Amino acid sequence: MSDTFVNELPDVRSVKGERQDIRVRMKDGMHLMTHLWLPEGDGPWPVILVRNPYVDEGFNPDPEVVLFAEYGYAVVIQECRGRGASEGVWVPFIHERQDGLDTLDWIIASPWCDGNIGLLGGSYLTFNQWVMADSLPPQVKTLYLSVLGTEQYRFMYMDGMFRPDIYTGWVVTNSSTDLGGRNPKDVEEKARSFRPPISMDESLLGKKLDWYRIFLQSPGAGDPLWQEGLWERLSSMPERVNIPVCMVGGWFDIAIDSMFAAYEKLRPEIRERSRFIVGPWVHSLTPHGDRSFPGGTMQGGNGGTREILAWFDYMLKQMPCENTLGIVKTYVIGEDRWQEWASWPPEQQWQTYNLHGSSRLSTQADEQQSSASYIYDPLDPVITAGGSGLLSVFGNASTDPRTACVLQPEPGYRQDVLSFLSGEIGNDLQIAGSIEAGLTVSSTAEDTAFTVKISEVLPGGETYNIADGITSLAYRNGSPSALSYTPGSLTELDLKLWPTV
Repeated sequence: MSDTFVNELPDVRSVKGERQDIRVRMKDGMHLMTHLWLPEGDGPWPVILVRNPYVDEGFNPDPEVVLFAEYGYAVVIQECRGRGASEGVWVPFIHERQDGLDTLDWIIASPWCDGNIGLLGGSYLTFNQWVMADSLPPQVKTLYLSVLGTEQYRFMYMDGMFRPDIYTGWVVTNSSTDLGGRNPKDVEEKARSFRPPISMDESLLGKKLDWYRIFLQSPGAGDPLWQEGLWERLSSMPERVNIPVCMVGGWFDIAIDSMFAAYEKLRPEIRERSRFIVGPWVHSLTPHGDRSFPGGTMQGGNGGTREILAWFDYMLKQMPCENTLGIVKTYVIGEDRWQEWASWPPEQQWQTYNLHGSSRLSTQADEQQSSASYIYDPLDPVITAGGSGLLSVFGNASTDPRTACVLQPEPGYRQDVLSFLSGEIGNDLQIAGSIEAGLTVSSTAEDTAFTVKISEVLPGGETYNIADGITSLAYRNGSPSALSYTPGSLTELDLKLWPTV
């Protein structure tokens, strides 16, 4: 536990009691291992609930969660079904809603619960809370959720293009597979580039994973997987939630697009009592990459442990509120400061840039028709340099794509990468919201993909990525179902990149 983390917290209010390990019975008879910490003394107390699947190598509680018992909270951390010491079969996503609701019933019936419950989570642990948010009992007063939204299609796909670095690597390490002594990172690397992707599970993991394959087989937003059942219900959760939500994300996190979509779906009266904090972070809620972000940490009211404590103190104990509600608080990249926005996206004026010839970008329209071309070879892919759609930040292998804001290659470093450079813009242009890119394209293939990356060239010549996006021809312009394309014909593409500021 870092000195910075310890020093930012107020003095403790209670003495943390010993951990209790309890096998809580679900309604279908399965018992889930549940760990409980109570403050010493007479209760009851408000409760903080976390449900965690990442326990296969043994339960190792997050000290920053357990310490809430030193501030007068009962802390409950449960191991998900089929994971760690919990009974049942691990099938990602499927049982979390009912198991969570059953666990809340157990908490409410326990004598140490004072009738005030807060739900806490990050990433998959956030999914566990979102998925039951429309059926919460009145004892649940708030949610504090990070690095995951509710739009699963937009999390895994962009216009028909699957994001293997987000999900395929996760499947390898969460498939309950014995890798036979193989390095998990080596297996992940092979999995991300395996062709055909649908055969990856049986070829590399030795078993068929239907819960993985169904995602690969549903590339369109209109496919039944996303329009029915679990994922349709999850998408509508923000509209149904009736309690305040504090959300925390990162500009370079894999879930930032789906988090903004969830926040914008919150009803106005709920959004007025909620907060959304976005820092210059990746999925681990820490900065990464080559660019420095002065002041860009979670300390000092930017979503760190002190703010979690202050949020629960206000929501569960009715203590004074330390922070502004109803705002989006973001780190402003390039200006190295934090800003609170009363609405998102903020009021803005559009600035249009046009492609000229094969290398120039200008606010003026090109008076002459021109084009640029390249040959795409799927056997010689362009390695991603930075961006938000990557999870390999947690690996150190030289083959891992580098995420976040990183130094970009020189223009012209590959013949199949077209670069367009504008003149000097100056300091009066602030980007806030989503950048859109429009292309008129032609291809010799019936279906292919086009990517766009927007980068910033600093006065010293260093170039850093700002935002990127991708589309297939089949699912161009956000089409929910596959469109046909005649090779050689011209078609318009509109790419909406993930939000940034």
